[in-house]
Amino acid sequence: MEPREIVEAALSGLSRGEAVELLAEGDFMALAKAAEEVTLKLWGDAVTFVNNVVINYSNVCVARCPICAFYRPLGHPEAYTRRPEEVAKAVAEASARLGVTELHINGGFNPELDIEYFEGLFRSVKRAAPGVAVKGPTMAEVDYYSRLWRMSWREVLERWKEAGLDAISGGGAEIFAGEVRKAVSPHKISGEEWLSIAELAHRLGIPSNATMLYGHVERPEHVVDHIYRVRELQEKTGGLLLFIPVKFNPLNTELYARGVVRGMAPAAYDVKVVAIARLILLDRLKVGAYWLSTGKRVASTLLLAGANDLVGTMYNEAVLTAAGARHGATAEELAALAREAGRRPALRDTFHRVLRWL
Repeated sequence: MEPREIVEAALSGLSRGEAVELLAEGDFMALAKAAEEVTLKLWGDAVTFVNNVVINYSNVCVARCPICAFYRPLGHPEAYTRRPEEVAKAVAEASARLGVTELHINGGFNPELDIEYFEGLFRSVKRAAPGVAVKGPTMAEVDYYSRLWRMSWREVLERWKEAGLDAISGGGAEIFAGEVRKAVSPHKISGEEWLSIAELAHRLGIPSNATMLYGHVERPEHVVDHIYRVRELQEKTGGLLLFIPVKFNPLNTELYARGVVRGMAPAAYDVKVVAIARLILLDRLKVGAYWLSTGKRVASTLLLAGANDLVGTMYNEAVLTAAGARHGATAEELAALAREAGRRPALRDTFHRVLRWL
């Protein structure tokens, strides 16, 4: 299909079959051009991002996902759990020195932690840096800890919110399809459970992001199904803040060691994934160009293929860097990426309110 035909099809509503065909067989340049036109028509030329710091409260995890290079088992010499006061001090320093307005915090499935640890963590951060929004943990962590503590999802979410949690990160979504999850995250919640926890959080007044990890064992139909289900969730609750396609970095992971994934997906596939996300989501959600997983040069290109948010400065990010990604970007660097794509950069807060144009 030509770009004009793709735009017309998207604006009138792509079917799942059409979306799968475009992702599998469409020309990436035609898809990019169409997605860019749709983005400019529905969203304008702004590209936003938040100034945030990423802190992992613990790297202990019993899930042992074959896609993860970050986790350490209990008792490992590199295992750690940060004290709430330690995290609060780091956030306060990042706020004062770097002007961050968001803490993105998550970890793993650590069986040694109780709910009082998290309540103390969130309250400590709010006391030390009251102007910083607390975003995290993931839906998967909500489920794991609810089972560990013999609580309902609702009780965990309500207590976390009361302690200072402002939003939930979108991690752990991976790909919703069951056959994919068996390969990449066999001990985590199902896609249906992720969506159910997200819906509950939204109903409780806790918004969230939604991610999609791609570039491993998925097929086009899995990607398309995932994006449609994200769109359906947003139409139901309106509680999603951002959709973030995350490129899988296989280095140091079990999938790479076993030869299941031999390298990173090509940049053309990054373009097609982001473009198809825009063509499906239309004006429902912003789409992130996650520079941390694709690299900054490709991320700038993705701003010409349907993405209109650069996610965040991501100071101190650790999960992806454990798999070999570089981390940390200044607001000026991200603004420059947006300008290179002919876009107007804006610094936003966690809830996508523009703080200032850059």
